[in-house]
Amino acid sequence: MSMNFAREQSLLRQRLQAAGSPDLAALRQNEHGLGATFLGAPADAVRNAANDLVAAHPAMGRAQMTAFVRTLWQSKIHELRAVGIELLAARAALLEPADLVFLEGLLEGCTTDELAARFAGDVLGALVTKNKKLWKDLRRFATAASAVQRRAAVRACRLPLLADAESFPRFSELAEPMLPDADPVLQAAIDELLAAAAAVHADAVAAFAAQHGRKVVLPKAKKKKVPAPAAIVAAKPPAAQKAAKNEAKAAVKKRPAAKKA
Repeated sequence: MSMNFAREQSLLRQRLQAAGSPDLAALRQNEHGLGATFLGAPADAVRNAANDLVAAHPAMGRAQMTAFVRTLWQSKIHELRAVGIELLAARAALLEPADLVFLEGLLEGCTTDELAARFAGDVLGALVTKNKKLWKDLRRFATAASAVQRRAAVRACRLPLLADAESFPRFSELAEPMLPDADPVLQAAIDELLAAAAAVHADAVAAFAAQHGRKVVLPKAKKKKVPAPAAIVAAKPPAAQKAAKNEAKAAVKKRPAAKKA
């Protein structure tokens, strides 16, 4: 089923406008300026709209998807851009290394850090997981003048690290030059990434944290439950049973006879 981009965008805007809060829209507009328009729709409304769009167009291909996302981006509406990111994350398997230039352009247009984090972690990260040669581009991001790109370099490492038990040295090479960076959001992203990566790289993460003085909350190792031993009732051997019976009889005979009234 082909997509009418203008119609789909109009329907999305109407739906998210109806789900939005004017007060929240005004608040976010004041926080983030005039670079984009906010409808005040909650995150779950955005996700539901994106899921419905994906379900309505199961045959959507790479070219159609990227073209539609570009259309949503040009609207300069925060929630429509968020739908675009959800669409890319849901269909990340369609993306190819050649799409990185397109994705870089979208990254700089992420209205909020929350949006940029989702984009880096689940869109860029999925692309790098499939194409290890793109680690070199993450290293380029790590040295960029843009704080958005530097943060994305870290956040995009999560999925590749979880998918490849040999990949931590790549992350270490990328992250170490950024450790002196004064950006608190970047430093928090590094620590969050280390905590997530510990599921696969526990020893490497612990060593990195110790070497660089990072306070990382590592997941606790699960203790194996040892089943309690079943109660064992020792049965007396036949000879012991006979001796016990004889002792009982002897004790009865030794009891004094009851006096008659």
